[in-house]
Amino acid sequence: MSTKARNDLFRRFASKEMTKLTLSQYYTAGRHLLKQRNSSDGGFSAFRLTAGFLHRELPVRIGQTVIGLKENPSPYDIRQVPQFKALMDNYTDDLSLLADRTPSPSTPATTEQFVDTLRRLKSRSKANMRLLAQGLRELSWAINSQDARIVPSFLRPSTVRQRAQTCGGLHYYSSTLAYPDLSAPMAYLAPSGKMEMTDPAQWTQGSAQPDREAKYQSFGAVPSVPQQWAPNKVCSEFCDEASCRNPRLWINDGTQQCAENQTRRFFDWLYSMNLGTQLLIEDHVAILDYGHNLVQIIQPLDIATRAAHDASLICERHYGFPAPVVKIIAPKSGITTTYVPHHLYSMLFQLVKNALRATVEHHKNQRSAFPVIKLVMSSGDEDVSFKVSDEGGGIPLSQVDAIWSYLETTKDPADASEPLPSTIEKRNALSSITFMQRAIDLPLFGEGDGLPMVRQIARYFGGDLDLVSMEGVGTDAYLHLSRSRNATEPGLNLHTLLESSMPVSEPRPSSASTLA
Repeated sequence: MSTKARNDLFRRFASKEMTKLTLSQYYTAGRHLLKQRNSSDGGFSAFRLTAGFLHRELPVRIGQTVIGLKENPSPYDIRQVPQFKALMDNYTDDLSLLADRTPSPSTPATTEQFVDTLRRLKSRSKANMRLLAQGLRELSWAINSQDARIVPSFLRPSTVRQRAQTCGGLHYYSSTLAYPDLSAPMAYLAPSGKMEMTDPAQWTQGSAQPDREAKYQSFGAVPSVPQQWAPNKVCSEFCDEASCRNPRLWINDGTQQCAENQTRRFFDWLYSMNLGTQLLIEDHVAILDYGHNLVQIIQPLDIATRAAHDASLICERHYGFPAPVVKIIAPKSGITTTYVPHHLYSMLFQLVKNALRATVEHHKNQRSAFPVIKLVMSSGDEDVSFKVSDEGGGIPLSQVDAIWSYLETTKDPADASEPLPSTIEKRNALSSITFMQRAIDLPLFGEGDGLPMVRQIARYFGGDLDLVSMEGVGTDAYLHLSRSRNATEPGLNLHTLLESSMPVSEPRPSSASTLA
């Protein structure tokens, strides 16, 4: 595809917003399609409506994912990471396949052609998620090694030391989550630990970059310039980062923390886009090919029991001796809720696996008397909640924030270049249908979703994941699922993401050159 054709393709979807769906919509549409699947026309009449929606919606989601990768709100130049470049190429090809090479599903023949396209996209999802995981490991390695191609000069050690000497270690942490009205005085927590008021005269209004309009012109919209933070000042009272609320956790160079937060926010968005696109595709393929939908009425206790069992098997295989006991406590064992079974399984599987590893590593000299790991399930009017409690030594408060970083990994960076799976593996592995069957084949650590991604899965339909840790004792992980079937997909669209990210990095080429 020529550069002009690619730019035209991206432009078609840049200004559109994704349609946010609810669990109820997924479940109702799935049950209806299943009922019509064995009708005289093979379910064509029913599926034509949903296929038409997918034909319009999937290009918007995939197109915005491509643009987000190319625009890259992160200060690190991820375009220099081969895995991210390959990921962009894959999504570009997926977008072209959907938008230009697959006709609208208006007849039985074109509908079957569209279903074949969905099957092809589903078979690629494993490879794309693997590229994303490998790219994050490679990016982490590049940051740790200060790769000049990827890490901007203002985030390298020499510049950091210079800022520390110049600024005297003042806290100038910048929130990427909100831009308050800087024209009025505002209360803030000063490094001294006292509440003080800002002086509006000391704030600066961010000016538009010379190429800012050109940067967005090719996408059909020029976002407004947000108010910017002046350096070496204060943290907004609206910032919700734990490391910003607690003065003890402030670091000398807030620019590095700002870069980490922007990177985290970008990959939160990217993973959510991947998650939603994959769920749309796999749900419809599962209905047509396997006769069941992915959003179901489930018994959470059954899934929790299986996740704990499989995580224990992995622990035993890794260490070569019996794993710590996982005790499941469920006062209301028969509760049901509407959710995606393999999403809940993958989250609990990861949490229990982490608890097992921490317990064994912390008590490795007493193999016959490991503390019990508790998995507690409770249900209320609004939430189904799980608590995974271990006595694995806990985490220092200063390191808790790093748990949610996508750039932290327990995998050897050298493994980031390992070959991609075979075509058969791409087709079968990590699909919504086979994930739980093959999870016990994963290693104890270095693979799987990881806590940042687990939290994004939890938040996707209105839940959340929190950790409370006591150093020297252990950690409690709290997983919440919303019982509301009207919980919608996340609402952060591409333009909001780009507008709310501070230009903390060095000048980059405009989008015209980026898309070339």
